Amino acid sequence: MRERESFSTRLSFIMVSVACAIGLGNIWLMPFRVGEFGGALYIFMVIAFAFLLAVPVLLLEYAVGRGSNQSIATHYHVLQPKGTKWHLASYFCIAGNYLLLMFYVVVCGFALGYFFKAIGGQLVGVSGPEVTAQWNAMTGNGLQTTLLMIAIVAGGMAACFFGLQKGVERVGKYMMLMFFALLIILLIRGVTLPGAYEGLRFLFIPNTDAIQQHGLFRVIHMAMGQALFSLSVGMGSMAIFGSYFKKERRLFREAFTVGVLDLAVVILCLLMIFPAAFAFGIPRAAGEGLLFLTMPNIFNAMPGSYIWGLLFYSGLTFVSFTTAMAVMENLVAIGMDKFGWTRKKSTIINLFLLILLCLPSTLTRNVWSGINPIIIFGQTFPHLGVFFTFLVMELVLPIGSLVYVLFCFSKKGWGWNNFIAEVNAGNEGWKFPTSLRFYMTYIVPLAIFLILIFGLVQRFILFPRGIFI
Repeated sequence: MRERESFSTRLSFIMVSVACAIGLGNIWLMPFRVGEFGGALYIFMVIAFAFLLAVPVLLLEYAVGRGSNQSIATHYHVLQPKGTKWHLASYFCIAGNYLLLMFYVVVCGFALGYFFKAIGGQLVGVSGPEVTAQWNAMTGNGLQTTLLMIAIVAGGMAACFFGLQKGVERVGKYMMLMFFALLIILLIRGVTLPGAYEGLRFLFIPNTDAIQQHGLFRVIHMAMGQALFSLSVGMGSMAIFGSYFKKERRLFREAFTVGVLDLAVVILCLLMIFPAAFAFGIPRAAGEGLLFLTMPNIFNAMPGSYIWGLLFYSGLTFVSFTTAMAVMENLVAIGMDKFGWTRKKSTIINLFLLILLCLPSTLTRNVWSGINPIIIFGQTFPHLGVFFTFLVMELVLPIGSLVYVLFCFSKKGWGWNNFIAEVNAGNEGWKFPTSLRFYMTYIVPLAIFLILIFGLVQRFILFPRGIFI
Protein backbone atom coordinates (compact mmCIF):
# COMPACT_ATOMS: atom_id res chain seq x y z
CA MET A 1 0.00 0.00 0.00
CA ARG A 2 1.26 3.50 -0.84
CA GLU A 3 2.58 5.39 2.16
CA ARG A 4 0.42 8.36 3.07
CA GLU A 5 2.03 11.76 2.66
CA SER A 6 2.03 14.12 5.63
CA PHE A 7 2.67 17.77 6.42
CA SER A 8 6.21 18.61 7.48
CA THR A 9 5.13 20.91 10.33
CA ARG A 10 2.07 21.94 12.30
CA LEU A 11 2.39 25.46 10.84
CA SER A 12 2.13 24.07 7.32
CA PHE A 13 -1.01 22.12 8.23
CA ILE A 14 -2.63 25.22 9.72
CA MET A 15 -1.62 27.55 6.88
CA VAL A 16 -2.87 25.24 4.11
CA SER A 17 -6.10 24.62 6.05
CA VAL A 18 -6.59 28.37 6.44
CA ALA A 19 -5.85 28.83 2.73
CA CYS A 20 -8.63 26.38 1.90
CA ALA A 21 -11.05 27.97 4.37
CA ILE A 22 -10.55 31.66 3.59
CA GLY A 23 -11.20 31.81 -0.12
CA LEU A 24 -12.89 34.62 -1.95
CA GLY A 25 -16.09 34.17 0.03
CA ASN A 26 -14.67 36.07 2.99
CA ILE A 27 -13.66 38.95 0.72
CA TRP A 28 -16.49 39.33 -1.77
CA LEU A 29 -19.51 37.81 0.00
CA MET A 30 -18.99 38.72 3.64
CA PRO A 31 -18.60 42.52 3.12
CA PHE A 32 -21.84 42.76 1.15
CA ARG A 33 -23.78 40.70 3.67
CA VAL A 34 -22.38 42.79 6.51
CA GLY A 35 -23.74 45.88 4.76
CA GLU A 36 -27.08 44.23 4.03
CA PHE A 37 -27.74 42.49 7.36
CA GLY A 38 -26.80 44.93 10.08
CA GLY A 39 -23.08 45.66 10.24
CA ALA A 40 -21.68 44.81 13.67
CA LEU A 41 -24.77 42.79 14.62
CA TYR A 42 -24.25 40.45 11.68
CA ILE A 43 -20.49 40.19 12.37
CA PHE A 44 -21.13 39.19 15.99
CA MET A 45 -23.59 36.52 14.85
CA VAL A 46 -21.18 35.09 12.29
CA ILE A 47 -18.41 34.89 14.88
CA ALA A 48 -20.73 33.17 17.35
CA PHE A 49 -21.98 30.61 14.84
CA ALA A 50 -18.46 29.98 13.57
CA PHE A 51 -17.44 28.68 17.00
CA LEU A 52 -20.79 27.10 17.86
CA LEU A 53 -21.34 25.35 14.53
CA ALA A 54 -18.63 25.57 11.87
CA VAL A 55 -15.60 24.74 14.03
CA PRO A 56 -17.29 21.57 15.39
CA VAL A 57 -17.97 20.39 11.83
CA LEU A 58 -14.36 21.24 10.90
CA LEU A 59 -13.23 19.07 13.81
CA LEU A 60 -15.38 16.21 12.49
CA GLU A 61 -13.79 16.45 9.06
CA TYR A 62 -10.29 16.39 10.52
CA ALA A 63 -11.15 13.39 12.71
CA VAL A 64 -12.73 11.38 9.89
CA GLY A 65 -9.85 12.23 7.55
CA ARG A 66 -7.13 11.24 10.01
CA GLY A 67 -9.04 8.27 11.40
CA SER A 68 -9.45 6.76 7.94
CA ASN A 69 -6.15 8.03 6.48
CA GLN A 70 -8.18 8.68 3.33
CA SER A 71 -9.85 11.45 1.33
CA ILE A 72 -13.58 11.99 0.93
CA ALA A 73 -13.59 9.38 -1.84
CA THR A 74 -13.02 6.49 0.55
CA HIS A 75 -13.02 7.61 4.18
CA TYR A 76 -16.65 6.59 4.70
CA HIS A 77 -15.82 3.20 3.16
CA VAL A 78 -13.03 2.65 5.68
CA LEU A 79 -14.85 3.78 8.82
CA GLN A 80 -18.48 2.75 8.26
CA PRO A 81 -19.82 -0.37 9.99
CA LYS A 82 -20.34 -3.38 7.74
CA GLY A 83 -23.66 -3.42 5.94
CA THR A 84 -24.23 0.35 6.14
CA LYS A 85 -24.36 2.75 3.19
CA TRP A 86 -22.63 5.87 4.51
CA HIS A 87 -20.20 5.67 1.61
CA LEU A 88 -22.94 6.89 -0.74
CA ALA A 89 -22.44 10.36 0.74
CA SER A 90 -18.92 10.40 -0.66
CA TYR A 91 -20.24 10.70 -4.24
CA PHE A 92 -22.32 13.70 -3.24
CA CYS A 93 -19.31 15.39 -1.66
CA ILE A 94 -17.03 14.59 -4.60
CA ALA A 95 -19.55 16.27 -6.89
CA GLY A 96 -19.58 19.25 -4.51
CA ASN A 97 -15.81 19.70 -4.77
CA TYR A 98 -15.98 19.76 -8.55
CA LEU A 99 -18.98 22.11 -8.47
CA LEU A 100 -17.12 24.50 -6.19
CA LEU A 101 -14.17 24.74 -8.55
CA MET A 102 -16.42 25.01 -11.61
CA PHE A 103 -17.37 28.56 -10.60
CA TYR A 104 -14.57 29.42 -8.19
CA VAL A 105 -11.73 28.98 -10.66
CA VAL A 106 -13.41 31.41 -13.05
CA VAL A 107 -13.44 34.16 -10.42
CA CYS A 108 -9.81 33.30 -9.57
CA GLY A 109 -9.06 33.93 -13.24
CA PHE A 110 -10.67 37.36 -12.99
CA ALA A 111 -8.43 38.14 -10.00
CA LEU A 112 -5.40 37.11 -12.06
CA GLY A 113 -6.59 39.27 -14.95
CA TYR A 114 -6.88 42.31 -12.69
CA PHE A 115 -3.46 41.56 -11.23
CA PHE A 116 -2.06 41.94 -14.75
CA LYS A 117 -4.10 45.12 -15.22
CA ALA A 118 -2.71 46.51 -11.96
CA ILE A 119 0.86 45.74 -13.04
CA GLY A 120 0.28 47.52 -16.35
CA GLY A 121 -1.31 50.55 -14.67
CA GLN A 122 -4.56 50.07 -16.57
CA LEU A 123 -6.64 50.75 -13.44
CA VAL A 124 -4.97 54.04 -12.55
CA GLY A 125 -6.85 57.28 -13.14
CA VAL A 126 -9.86 55.69 -14.82
CA SER A 127 -13.36 57.00 -14.13
CA GLY A 128 -16.26 54.96 -12.78
CA PRO A 129 -17.76 54.27 -16.25
CA GLU A 130 -14.33 53.29 -17.55
CA VAL A 131 -13.87 50.83 -14.67
CA THR A 132 -17.21 49.25 -15.60
CA ALA A 133 -16.25 49.16 -19.28
CA GLN A 134 -12.99 47.37 -18.46
CA TRP A 135 -14.84 44.77 -16.39
CA ASN A 136 -17.42 44.16 -19.10
CA ALA A 137 -14.71 43.92 -21.75
CA MET A 138 -12.81 41.24 -19.83
CA THR A 139 -15.81 39.11 -18.83
CA GLY A 140 -17.26 39.46 -22.32
CA ASN A 141 -14.10 38.11 -23.96
CA GLY A 142 -14.48 34.35 -24.13
CA LEU A 143 -10.90 33.68 -25.21
CA GLN A 144 -9.36 35.85 -22.51
CA THR A 145 -11.46 34.47 -19.65
CA THR A 146 -10.81 30.90 -20.85
CA LEU A 147 -7.05 31.46 -20.90
CA LEU A 148 -7.16 32.98 -17.40
CA MET A 149 -9.18 30.01 -16.14
CA ILE A 150 -6.71 27.56 -17.71
CA ALA A 151 -3.80 29.43 -16.12
CA ILE A 152 -5.33 29.01 -12.64
CA VAL A 153 -6.12 25.32 -13.17
CA ALA A 154 -2.68 24.62 -14.64
CA GLY A 155 -0.91 26.50 -11.82
CA GLY A 156 -2.87 24.73 -9.09
CA MET A 157 -2.41 21.31 -10.63
CA ALA A 158 1.31 21.97 -11.11
CA ALA A 159 1.64 22.50 -7.35
CA CYS A 160 -0.28 19.27 -6.73
CA PHE A 161 1.93 17.45 -9.25
CA PHE A 162 5.03 18.09 -7.12
CA GLY A 163 3.43 16.54 -4.04
CA LEU A 164 2.11 17.66 -0.68
CA GLN A 165 5.29 19.02 0.91
CA LYS A 166 7.20 20.21 -2.17
CA GLY A 167 4.15 21.59 -3.95
CA VAL A 168 0.90 22.31 -2.09
CA GLU A 169 2.48 22.94 1.32
CA ARG A 170 5.29 25.16 0.07
CA VAL A 171 3.14 27.25 -2.27
CA GLY A 172 0.23 27.55 0.18
CA LYS A 173 2.37 28.52 3.16
CA TYR A 174 4.34 31.28 1.46
CA MET A 175 1.43 32.68 -0.52
CA MET A 176 -0.70 32.91 2.62
CA LEU A 177 2.09 34.66 4.52
CA MET A 178 2.38 37.20 1.69
CA PHE A 179 -1.39 37.63 1.66
CA PHE A 180 -1.46 38.37 5.38
CA ALA A 181 1.33 40.94 4.99
CA LEU A 182 -0.43 42.71 2.11
CA LEU A 183 -3.73 42.66 3.98
CA ILE A 184 -2.19 44.33 7.04
CA ILE A 185 -0.64 47.06 4.89
CA LEU A 186 -3.91 47.76 3.08
CA LEU A 187 -6.05 47.86 6.21
CA ILE A 188 -3.62 50.26 7.95
CA ARG A 189 -3.98 52.56 4.97
CA GLY A 190 -7.76 52.18 4.98
CA VAL A 191 -8.36 52.94 8.65
CA THR A 192 -6.07 55.99 8.59
CA LEU A 193 -7.92 57.72 5.73
CA PRO A 194 -9.84 60.92 6.58
CA GLY A 195 -13.50 59.97 7.10
CA ALA A 196 -12.73 56.31 7.81
CA TYR A 197 -14.25 56.68 11.30
CA GLU A 198 -17.79 56.24 9.94
CA GLY A 199 -16.77 52.93 8.43
CA LEU A 200 -15.39 51.78 11.77
CA ARG A 201 -18.61 52.83 13.52
CA PHE A 202 -20.62 50.80 11.03
CA LEU A 203 -18.47 47.73 11.69
CA PHE A 204 -18.42 47.84 15.48
CA ILE A 205 -21.69 49.45 16.58
CA PRO A 206 -24.72 47.10 16.21
CA ASN A 207 -27.49 48.25 13.90
CA THR A 208 -30.96 46.74 14.38
CA ASP A 209 -32.44 48.24 11.21
CA ALA A 210 -31.68 45.02 9.33
CA ILE A 211 -33.87 43.04 11.77
CA GLN A 212 -36.80 45.36 11.12
CA GLN A 213 -36.22 45.14 7.36
CA HIS A 214 -35.51 41.41 6.96
CA GLY A 215 -36.76 39.84 10.18
CA LEU A 216 -34.69 38.39 13.01
CA PHE A 217 -34.78 34.81 11.77
CA ARG A 218 -33.54 35.68 8.31
CA VAL A 219 -30.58 37.61 9.73
CA ILE A 220 -29.76 34.66 12.02
CA HIS A 221 -30.12 32.22 9.15
CA MET A 222 -27.79 34.19 6.89
CA ALA A 223 -25.18 34.46 9.66
CA MET A 224 -25.29 30.71 10.30
CA GLY A 225 -24.91 29.94 6.61
CA GLN A 226 -22.04 32.41 6.31
CA ALA A 227 -20.19 30.75 9.19
CA LEU A 228 -20.50 27.34 7.55
CA PHE A 229 -19.38 28.66 4.17
CA SER A 230 -16.53 30.67 5.68
CA LEU A 231 -14.73 27.54 6.90
CA SER A 232 -15.48 25.48 3.75
CA VAL A 233 -16.89 22.59 5.77
CA GLY A 234 -19.34 19.95 4.65
CA MET A 235 -17.90 18.39 1.50
CA GLY A 236 -14.63 16.88 2.65
CA SER A 237 -12.38 19.70 1.44
CA MET A 238 -10.89 19.94 4.93
CA ALA A 239 -10.93 16.20 5.70
CA ILE A 240 -8.09 15.61 3.26
CA PHE A 241 -5.78 17.73 5.40
CA GLY A 242 -6.74 15.72 8.46
CA SER A 243 -5.59 12.60 6.59
CA TYR A 244 -2.18 14.24 6.11
CA PHE A 245 -1.83 15.22 9.80
CA LYS A 246 0.25 12.98 12.05
CA LYS A 247 -1.08 11.34 15.23
CA GLU A 248 1.27 13.16 17.59
CA ARG A 249 -1.08 16.09 18.14
CA ARG A 250 -4.71 16.23 19.26
CA LEU A 251 -7.12 17.84 16.79
CA PHE A 252 -9.28 20.18 18.88
CA ARG A 253 -6.72 22.97 19.18
CA GLU A 254 -5.91 22.73 15.45
CA ALA A 255 -9.55 23.16 14.40
CA PHE A 256 -9.99 26.02 16.87
CA THR A 257 -6.84 27.76 15.59
CA VAL A 258 -7.95 27.51 11.96
CA GLY A 259 -11.34 28.95 12.95
CA VAL A 260 -9.72 31.87 14.77
CA LEU A 261 -7.38 32.66 11.86
CA ASP A 262 -10.23 32.45 9.36
CA LEU A 263 -12.34 34.88 11.38
CA ALA A 264 -9.33 37.14 11.84
CA VAL A 265 -9.01 37.40 8.06
CA VAL A 266 -12.73 38.20 7.84
CA ILE A 267 -12.32 41.11 10.26
CA LEU A 268 -9.15 42.32 8.56
CA CYS A 269 -10.85 42.30 5.15
CA LEU A 270 -13.76 44.28 6.55
CA LEU A 271 -11.36 46.79 8.10
CA MET A 272 -9.63 47.12 4.76
CA ILE A 273 -12.80 47.71 2.72
CA PHE A 274 -15.40 49.58 4.81
CA PRO A 275 -13.37 52.51 6.18
CA ALA A 276 -12.05 53.26 2.69
CA ALA A 277 -15.51 52.98 1.13
CA PHE A 278 -16.99 55.35 3.72
CA ALA A 279 -14.03 57.73 3.46
CA PHE A 280 -14.66 58.32 -0.24
CA GLY A 281 -18.43 57.89 -0.22
CA ILE A 282 -18.29 55.01 -2.69
CA PRO A 283 -21.36 52.74 -2.56
CA ARG A 284 -20.83 49.14 -1.54
CA ALA A 285 -21.56 46.48 -4.13
CA ALA A 286 -22.21 42.74 -4.04
CA GLY A 287 -19.85 39.95 -4.99
CA GLU A 288 -17.72 40.58 -8.01
CA GLY A 289 -18.89 44.18 -8.19
CA LEU A 290 -17.09 44.82 -4.90
CA LEU A 291 -13.78 43.34 -6.04
CA PHE A 292 -13.65 44.57 -9.60
CA LEU A 293 -15.81 47.72 -9.69
CA THR A 294 -15.87 49.26 -6.20
CA MET A 295 -12.25 48.62 -5.21
CA PRO A 296 -10.66 50.25 -8.31
CA ASN A 297 -12.76 53.37 -7.64
CA ILE A 298 -11.58 53.41 -4.02
CA PHE A 299 -7.93 53.13 -5.02
CA ASN A 300 -8.28 55.83 -7.65
CA ALA A 301 -9.52 58.18 -4.94
CA MET A 302 -6.31 57.59 -2.95
CA PRO A 303 -2.90 59.15 -3.53
CA GLY A 304 -0.58 56.44 -4.85
CA SER A 305 -3.43 54.50 -6.44
CA TYR A 306 -1.04 52.36 -8.51
CA ILE A 307 0.68 50.79 -5.51
CA TRP A 308 -2.55 50.24 -3.54
CA GLY A 309 -4.26 48.58 -6.50
CA LEU A 310 -1.21 46.42 -7.15
CA LEU A 311 -1.04 45.31 -3.51
CA PHE A 312 -4.75 44.51 -3.38
CA TYR A 313 -4.90 42.45 -6.56
CA SER A 314 -1.65 40.70 -5.66
CA GLY A 315 -3.21 39.63 -2.36
CA LEU A 316 -6.50 38.71 -4.03
CA THR A 317 -4.67 36.52 -6.54
CA PHE A 318 -2.63 34.83 -3.80
CA VAL A 319 -5.62 33.97 -1.59
CA SER A 320 -7.89 32.86 -4.43
CA PHE A 321 -5.18 30.72 -6.00
CA THR A 322 -4.18 28.99 -2.76
CA THR A 323 -7.81 28.13 -2.03
CA ALA A 324 -8.31 26.68 -5.51
CA MET A 325 -5.04 24.75 -5.20
CA ALA A 326 -6.09 23.29 -1.82
CA VAL A 327 -9.37 22.00 -3.27
CA MET A 328 -7.52 20.66 -6.33
CA GLU A 329 -5.34 18.65 -3.94
CA ASN A 330 -8.55 17.04 -2.71
CA LEU A 331 -9.45 16.07 -6.29
CA VAL A 332 -6.00 14.61 -6.87
CA ALA A 333 -6.26 12.61 -3.62
CA ILE A 334 -9.69 11.35 -4.70
CA GLY A 335 -8.17 9.84 -7.84
CA MET A 336 -5.33 8.29 -5.85
CA ASP A 337 -7.53 6.82 -3.11
CA LYS A 338 -10.49 5.75 -5.25
CA PHE A 339 -8.77 4.40 -8.34
CA GLY A 340 -5.22 3.74 -7.15
CA TRP A 341 -3.70 6.23 -9.58
CA THR A 342 -0.27 7.68 -8.99
CA ARG A 343 -0.16 11.36 -8.00
CA LYS A 344 1.13 12.32 -11.43
CA LYS A 345 -1.58 10.39 -13.26
CA SER A 346 -4.36 11.77 -11.06
CA THR A 347 -3.03 15.32 -11.51
CA ILE A 348 -2.92 15.09 -15.30
CA ILE A 349 -6.40 13.54 -15.58
CA ASN A 350 -7.90 16.12 -13.24
CA LEU A 351 -6.14 18.93 -15.10
CA PHE A 352 -8.00 18.22 -18.33
CA LEU A 353 -11.23 17.19 -16.60
CA LEU A 354 -11.39 20.39 -14.56
CA ILE A 355 -10.70 22.61 -17.57
CA LEU A 356 -13.63 20.97 -19.40
CA LEU A 357 -15.92 21.31 -16.37
CA CYS A 358 -15.03 24.99 -15.88
CA LEU A 359 -15.76 25.96 -19.47
CA PRO A 360 -19.55 26.35 -19.02
CA SER A 361 -19.12 28.88 -16.18
CA THR A 362 -16.45 30.67 -18.19
CA LEU A 363 -18.46 30.92 -21.41
CA THR A 364 -21.84 31.65 -19.81
CA ARG A 365 -20.81 35.30 -19.51
CA ASN A 366 -19.89 35.73 -23.16
CA VAL A 367 -20.22 33.05 -25.85
CA TRP A 368 -23.20 31.39 -24.13
CA SER A 369 -24.68 34.56 -22.65
CA GLY A 370 -27.88 33.95 -24.60
CA ILE A 371 -28.93 31.27 -22.10
CA ASN A 372 -28.96 33.79 -19.23
CA PRO A 373 -30.63 34.42 -16.90
CA ILE A 374 -31.48 31.06 -15.36
CA ILE A 375 -34.86 31.04 -13.60
CA ILE A 376 -35.81 28.15 -11.30
CA PHE A 377 -39.06 28.23 -9.28
CA GLY A 378 -39.19 31.98 -9.72
CA GLN A 379 -35.63 32.50 -8.46
CA THR A 380 -33.34 34.31 -10.89
CA PHE A 381 -29.70 33.30 -11.30
CA PRO A 382 -27.93 35.85 -13.53
CA HIS A 383 -25.63 33.22 -15.04
CA LEU A 384 -24.45 29.64 -14.61
CA GLY A 385 -21.64 30.51 -12.21
CA VAL A 386 -24.10 32.03 -9.76
CA PHE A 387 -26.30 28.94 -10.02
CA PHE A 388 -23.34 26.72 -9.10
CA THR A 389 -22.65 29.04 -6.16
CA PHE A 390 -26.20 28.44 -4.92
CA LEU A 391 -25.84 24.66 -5.25
CA VAL A 392 -22.66 24.61 -3.18
CA MET A 393 -23.57 27.19 -0.52
CA GLU A 394 -27.17 26.27 0.15
CA LEU A 395 -27.28 22.55 -0.65
CA VAL A 396 -23.92 20.77 -0.71
CA LEU A 397 -22.33 22.35 2.38
CA PRO A 398 -25.27 22.00 4.81
CA ILE A 399 -26.24 18.51 3.60
CA GLY A 400 -22.64 17.33 3.69
CA SER A 401 -22.15 18.83 7.17
CA LEU A 402 -25.30 17.13 8.42
CA VAL A 403 -24.09 13.77 7.14
CA TYR A 404 -20.73 14.22 8.86
CA VAL A 405 -22.42 14.91 12.20
CA LEU A 406 -24.83 11.97 11.89
CA PHE A 407 -22.04 9.65 10.78
CA CYS A 408 -19.74 10.54 13.66
CA PHE A 409 -22.35 10.32 16.42
CA SER A 410 -24.88 7.75 15.23
CA LYS A 411 -24.82 4.27 16.75
CA LYS A 412 -25.03 2.95 13.18
CA GLY A 413 -22.17 5.17 12.06
CA TRP A 414 -18.61 5.68 13.24
CA GLY A 415 -19.84 6.43 16.74
CA TRP A 416 -18.92 8.84 19.54
CA ASN A 417 -16.28 6.57 21.11
CA ASN A 418 -14.30 6.25 17.88
CA PHE A 419 -14.60 9.98 17.24
CA ILE A 420 -13.40 11.04 20.69
CA ALA A 421 -10.53 8.53 20.57
CA GLU A 422 -9.32 9.98 17.26
CA VAL A 423 -9.74 13.62 18.25
CA ASN A 424 -7.82 13.12 21.50
CA ALA A 425 -5.12 10.86 20.04
CA GLY A 426 -1.64 12.28 20.64
CA ASN A 427 0.25 13.88 23.50
CA GLU A 428 0.14 17.55 22.50
CA GLY A 429 -2.74 20.01 22.28
CA TRP A 430 -6.13 20.33 23.94
CA LYS A 431 -8.38 17.42 24.78
CA PHE A 432 -11.91 17.68 23.47
CA PRO A 433 -14.37 17.82 26.43
CA THR A 434 -16.59 14.75 26.59
CA SER A 435 -19.18 16.93 28.36
CA LEU A 436 -20.03 18.38 24.93
CA ARG A 437 -21.43 15.06 23.68
CA PHE A 438 -25.09 16.15 23.89
CA TYR A 439 -24.35 19.44 22.16
CA MET A 440 -22.42 17.80 19.32
CA THR A 441 -24.90 14.96 18.91
CA TYR A 442 -28.17 16.90 18.94
CA ILE A 443 -27.74 20.69 18.83
CA VAL A 444 -25.26 20.90 15.96
CA PRO A 445 -27.27 18.71 13.54
CA LEU A 446 -30.49 20.54 14.44
CA ALA A 447 -28.88 23.88 13.60
CA ILE A 448 -27.54 22.57 10.29
CA PHE A 449 -30.96 21.16 9.44
CA LEU A 450 -32.54 24.56 10.06
CA ILE A 451 -29.98 26.25 7.80
CA LEU A 452 -30.86 23.87 5.00
CA ILE A 453 -34.65 23.83 5.28
CA PHE A 454 -35.34 27.47 6.09
CA GLY A 455 -32.75 28.58 3.57
CA LEU A 456 -34.67 26.81 0.82
CA VAL A 457 -38.01 28.07 2.14
CA GLN A 458 -36.69 31.61 2.16
CA ARG A 459 -35.13 31.30 -1.28
CA PHE A 460 -38.00 29.70 -3.17
CA ILE A 461 -41.20 30.35 -1.17
CA LEU A 462 -40.93 33.51 0.92
CA PHE A 463 -38.81 35.47 -1.59
CA PRO A 464 -39.30 33.59 -4.88
CA ARG A 465 -38.72 36.53 -7.21
CA GLY A 466 -35.40 37.71 -5.88
CA ILE A 467 -32.01 37.63 -7.56
CA PHE A 468 -29.43 35.36 -5.98
CA ILE A 469 -26.46 37.16 -4.43
